[in-house]
Amino acid sequence: MYLRVLCLLVLTSLLILLGQPNAQASGVGNGTSAESLVQQMVAESGEVLPPQIQPPEVTSPAPVFPDYLQRSQIVSAYEKEVHQSPNSFLLLRLLAAEYLKRFREVGDVEDLLRAEQAARRSLAIQPRHNVGASMLLASALLSQHQFWEALQVVTGVQQMVPGNPNIASLMASIQMELGDYEAAHQLLQSLTTESANSGHNAVAARYLELTGNLAAARQLLDETMQQMDSFYTIPAETRAWFHVRAGDLAFVAGDLALSEQRYREALELFPMDVPAFTGLTRLYATQHRWQEALAAANQGIELLPMVETLGYKADAQKALGDPEGAAATEDLIEVVAHLSKVKGIYDRALAVYYTEHGIHLSEALEIAQREVAVRDDIYASDTLAWAAAANGRWQEAQQAVQRATRYGTEDALLQFHAGMIALHCGNQEEAIKRLTQAVSLNPQFHHKYADEARQVLAKLTPSASS
Repeated sequence: MYLRVLCLLVLTSLLILLGQPNAQASGVGNGTSAESLVQQMVAESGEVLPPQIQPPEVTSPAPVFPDYLQRSQIVSAYEKEVHQSPNSFLLLRLLAAEYLKRFREVGDVEDLLRAEQAARRSLAIQPRHNVGASMLLASALLSQHQFWEALQVVTGVQQMVPGNPNIASLMASIQMELGDYEAAHQLLQSLTTESANSGHNAVAARYLELTGNLAAARQLLDETMQQMDSFYTIPAETRAWFHVRAGDLAFVAGDLALSEQRYREALELFPMDVPAFTGLTRLYATQHRWQEALAAANQGIELLPMVETLGYKADAQKALGDPEGAAATEDLIEVVAHLSKVKGIYDRALAVYYTEHGIHLSEALEIAQREVAVRDDIYASDTLAWAAAANGRWQEAQQAVQRATRYGTEDALLQFHAGMIALHCGNQEEAIKRLTQAVSLNPQFHHKYADEARQVLAKLTPSASS
């Protein structure tokens, strides 16, 4: 079986390299990649593999490893192997990993379901000493927003393998989605500097971002992004993800030029990166570069129609004097929303879209309330606060926004929401504080609300504004 798996890994590399004649090296990703899972399987069985040659240190970004071009062929190869050996827990585990990779690259929710099924089958065959399958199952559940079940799976794994940094990082990520930042902090603190890796750093940066340490989050993420860029064998989508996150944090900090650069870099690494197109669309919209916003939105929507990107497209069409086109886009949003509700994965984006556009406000509130019930993180509270305010439920809005801002998250949009709710509730001093922070963090944080924040501040503090 071991030789068969190695042969399959060689086949995987050949499939990729045949599509790139000038490739300089071969490999299959990181994290839940085939190599790492084989290494883990061998470690569990007590066998020893020859030491791997470490790639040399480089000062410039490594060439892109175009594994995504052959993902479907790789998946098919594993599917055939599983069909021939249906009781191989290892092959099922490798197949689950490839399904997850394709989901991250293409966004097909069906691949999440396939990954979940393959991981469960692997665990059914080999319930013990099969940590890789448990981690893949938890990742698939997390991506489906089944947070509590994902946490239950990871907790079971942690009890079997205490002190594993990958397990602790994944558990911390889930705890943040559930709004338990204290538990996430304890998990991240339990890891030593030596055990930290790119996955841990990504989770730690998210924690720093949400708890009011944006500068530290940016520094950690930028350093990790540069490290990831030095290895050719890291999948293109994974490398691009770090550039997108760095672009997101640069945007939040008001560094719009760097934000655009990071999104562009992500697309150079992985041209199918939908989050990069969405980030560019948002960026251009806040700057009222509507033609560019429309172009970026169209590119992203062609790959995967998402509510957020479609919303920016409709706004761009309206700004460019195309009400008929905007109406057609809004109709498409309703279609996408209906399809998304089946799994509930994109509910938050839909609630935000409805609230910002003043439509279906009661439904937006219901969505936000449902989101908080299963995912009580900072942005779920913020979404609920703004939806409740739009429905005139100010006490609920005030309570929710207090939870959303309890860690001092340096996000201009979140601070704007808090400021406007405080103003309506009669707390002018709090409103001035929050709105001032919003425009200071990012003067162009939103294509509509940034100007509104300045206008309200001008009325509240005429001497300061003049």
